[in-house]
Amino acid sequence: MSRDLYEHEPERDAESPTVSAQVRDARVVIMPLPEPGERGGAHPEHRAHDREREPFERCRLSPAERQTMRDIGRFRAIHAADLERFGYRGSVAAMAQDLRHLREEGLVRRHTVSNRQRKFSVVVLTEKGRRLIERDPLTGPDQRVYSGLAKRGEVAHDAAIYRMYQAEATEIRARGGTVCRVVLDYELKRNVYAPLAKDRPRLKPEEYAKRQAEVAAENGLEVVNGKIPLPDLRIEYQTRDGEMAKVDLELATEHYKASQLAEKASAGFVVYGEGGGAKPEDRDLISEILSL
Repeated sequence: MSRDLYEHEPERDAESPTVSAQVRDARVVIMPLPEPGERGGAHPEHRAHDREREPFERCRLSPAERQTMRDIGRFRAIHAADLERFGYRGSVAAMAQDLRHLREEGLVRRHTVSNRQRKFSVVVLTEKGRRLIERDPLTGPDQRVYSGLAKRGEVAHDAAIYRMYQAEATEIRARGGTVCRVVLDYELKRNVYAPLAKDRPRLKPEEYAKRQAEVAAENGLEVVNGKIPLPDLRIEYQTRDGEMAKVDLELATEHYKASQLAEKASAGFVVYGEGGGAKPEDRDLISEILSL
């Protein structure tokens, strides 16, 4: 997927006196997400793990079922249509068979949620499923795994993060990189807010600002306008040259204001637009960000 859509070019835009200093050096990319119904390629991890044949614990899970559980656990909730597209190469029958077995074992659960008068299905791990997949060596010791739904009002947004991940992971693999770990905002919130909440009452404003900068740096983040913006998703990966790198992603909706997107851009996040194509009002919003 090309990244030439609405990309901010610092050398070009720096000549305009209307571009703010915060946005001028930021990396702003708005790319439309694929719709769930679009056909996609197989997740490479599925192909690699298809070579495994050993049963997993007493449930005797197949490699594909284990990978499905790892994906669901890493992202908390996945739109069933996205799971079909990316995890099962568009095979409804294969996904239905695996999910049926996983539900019978009490490892996953499907929920029907509504978004703007549209109903769709998401898949989550049960607590039993979370405990099981955490013990899977392929999950990785540093990878956090989730179970159940979070806030129902945020399910649609959260489920779309998996689709955003697939788009960015494709770019990483095209450059010869390998995804190692994903970090959701839940984990970043805990790492950032917990220490600051403890320190704020006892520190003077200037001391707190210094502590805030320290916590941000410890977590690979930036302080922008006195706050630490958090991405929806962080992908940690190994480059073609074997170096560790990361990219922070934000999934923007139509409810975002230009100032909010400018803040995310100033923090160095890659911003994805939600939907199958950029609407005129989205282009207007992007133009507004780049001309602040």
